Amino acid sequence: MGRTQRALGTTAVTAAVLLLGACDATPSGSADPAPAGAPLSAAQRATLHRAEERLVHRCMHDRGFAYRETPPDDPSARDRGPGRSFPYLVTDVAWAEKYGYGDAFTPAAGAAPDARRAAPARTGQAAPARPSADWARALYGTGRQVSVELPGGGRLSTSDRGCLASARKTLYGDLGRWFPARRLSDNIDVFVRQRVRDDDDFQDGVAAWSRCARTRGHDVASPGQLRAELDRRTPGGTPAEAHAREVRTAVVEATCARSSGLARTLRQREAYWRPRVRDRFREELDELVRLERAALPEAASVLRTPAPTP
Repeated sequence: MGRTQRALGTTAVTAAVLLLGACDATPSGSADPAPAGAPLSAAQRATLHRAEERLVHRCMHDRGFAYRETPPDDPSARDRGPGRSFPYLVTDVAWAEKYGYGDAFTPAAGAAPDARRAAPARTGQAAPARPSADWARALYGTGRQVSVELPGGGRLSTSDRGCLASARKTLYGDLGRWFPARRLSDNIDVFVRQRVRDDDDFQDGVAAWSRCARTRGHDVASPGQLRAELDRRTPGGTPAEAHAREVRTAVVEATCARSSGLARTLRQREAYWRPRVRDRFREELDELVRLERAALPEAASVLRTPAPTP
């Protein structure tokens, strides 16, 4: 099948086994679960998010804490302006000319997947600058954990107690089934990118990109090395001059991504690997759709009740 069409390998198999173990296994000899059907729409996912937030709000209120419900994420907003994400390298020359690197390679502010932008105060009190330990325990819980091993390494865990766990149990029933499937789905892109970066065609594409960068005065082996050349903290010069340097560097990165063919290679290899990665975890992804689709009537019922007031 060609040198780039390699099997997912031991890492993927290990991750699959770990994740399968985190979910309820199908009893021996029983029929395979029915297909989950089409993935949820953006509107349905937003309904589940709002219902979870409403349940958390009620629970925190009942425990004497203030809580501010967070709106659903707007994925399209990430593709607008300087916050646009480029998982491998900047590939849009016009964007680079305007924003340089923008926020494309700025690490997230250390927020955990379940971090809440909330008002961590006792009900009726002004919110302090930081959540209190009591507030955090009420929200996130303590004690027994539900965990999932992520593809490629790493682990995410959540307590089976606290207001967050209570809200999810209300919606999805079994936290031990929903949480691993949800977090795996959240990280499918990460696993795909790991496979793409290990792909021989990607490595060849980076070499071609490097040759292009050298013709533009940058003797670097990778986009990461090009960005390392750019020292935003260099003393002297104005902010405008620093931004101009950043723009010039980002434009080289994006121009070479296009002219070397690396951008095209990335699209092709993602298209190859994504269905194969998803097939490895089809059981968990189908389980997630079943659980979340079954939760929609309860979510609609939850949202018919107004949010608690202080």
